[in-house]
Amino acid sequence: MKILNELLAWLVGIAVFVNVITLILGIFYFFDFFLFKLWIAELVTTLIIAGIKVHVTYMIFESELED
Repeated sequence: MKILNELLAWLVGIAVFVNVITLILGIFYFFDFFLFKLWIAELVTTLIIAGIKVHVTYMIFESELED
């Protein structure tokens, strides 16, 4: 579980980085609609990954309390 938590931490970091890059590209390309749709999809993916990470972190915390 701790390895999964570390992997999810990296995935959240990468997803946030890609999300910011896409937003910056959207701004510099004067609001291209395709980039906006891509940014929304990445935002949803980032939120899902963050939610999974919070759940895994809670499960690790809960299992440590039982031991």
